[in-house]
Amino acid sequence: MKFLINNLQRILGIVFLTIGVTAQTVTVQTESGLNVTLGGEVEMEFIDVEGPGGFSNQDLTVKKVKNRSPHMRIDKAILSAKVDYSENLYYKFEFRFGDQKANIDKHYARLNVPSIKTQFEIGKNKPMIATKRKTEGYPLIGTAFWKGREYHITSETKAKLGPLKLTGGLSFAMKRPLGTDDVAEDKSFKMLVYDNYDSKDGQTFEYGATLGLDAFGFSAQGWYYTGKLMDDFDWKTSLGFLSGYNDFAKVTPGVEKDDMTHYWYGGRVGFDRGGLHARAEYIKAMDGFLPRNGYYVEGAYQINLKQGKSIKPIVRVGELNLDLLSPSLGDPATWGRNMTTVGVLAKFNDFLSMKVEYYLLGETTGGEKITNHEGAVIDNSFVKDNQLLLQIKYEF
Repeated sequence: MKFLINNLQRILGIVFLTIGVTAQTVTVQTESGLNVTLGGEVEMEFIDVEGPGGFSNQDLTVKKVKNRSPHMRIDKAILSAKVDYSENLYYKFEFRFGDQKANIDKHYARLNVPSIKTQFEIGKNKPMIATKRKTEGYPLIGTAFWKGREYHITSETKAKLGPLKLTGGLSFAMKRPLGTDDVAEDKSFKMLVYDNYDSKDGQTFEYGATLGLDAFGFSAQGWYYTGKLMDDFDWKTSLGFLSGYNDFAKVTPGVEKDDMTHYWYGGRVGFDRGGLHARAEYIKAMDGFLPRNGYYVEGAYQINLKQGKSIKPIVRVGELNLDLLSPSLGDPATWGRNMTTVGVLAKFNDFLSMKVEYYLLGETTGGEKITNHEGAVIDNSFVKDNQLLLQIKYEF
């Protein structure tokens, strides 16, 4: 809390006043006669991470720290285009730009078949069970399991039984490689995730199915994905380098270090009505012989103001656990983590919004308290990694 209060001066020093900002989508027609709708967004952020910055504060035991000094950046600038080929078929792609890189983030075609109430999607996108997050920071299990982009073919079929809406989905995808990603905004201590798709030798496939229902503001969804680990990138490079993974195989009868097992399943329930939002989600996964599980619970309430403005306080609590491995200070991917997110989302109009978010991180590092040559006690059992985010988002 002291860290948050100390940063209020920094927040007050970065005030954006925008008057009369309006925008609208732009549709142009190509030479071939197709309609193309253009849009996009820009996110500009101020970030501060708890713990002092500067070279003199970079201890060898936390040498993975990149930037603990307050800094600003363009997190992303998205330029999107949607091409309408017919009433039921369109293709959409998004170019993503940042301070350091540019790439095509998503691109996919969607085909609606009204006669069977089904929509098909083919291309690069998040998994079909990914949900739209309320905050800039993802839940821990969101980052770990459904944030990464994949190449897939999916179907979504909808049906109604009175007030009950049923949704079923199927997925065939190129399996995403096991990689690492940031827990929130700080890029120092990365965790194990299903990463963005990247072409790998030994590529495998992943098959998934989901079923959901919705009625009177209540919703529920469950899913199951299965396949095999990539040979040999996943089990040898990503898992094999984790502290304790291969050692467990050596001392456990019947366990092989090149185990190719891969599956993950989970479910979420939610309630959205009026200004109230509540959601809970749980996921369990097995990769090789490494089990992981996690959950989050979040709640928010939107307070509508005049002229389309609104304020939405939100709170989220979640965990991600690696059940097999002991945490190792030298390998943050083996840490167990919990994160509480407290935020306020302010909407000024349909195209301009601001987010103020604070992430309280609990990270079990496996380290111990030690005394350095100067007699100072250094506690390596945890990392000061609480983070503050102030973001301005422009949409067009």
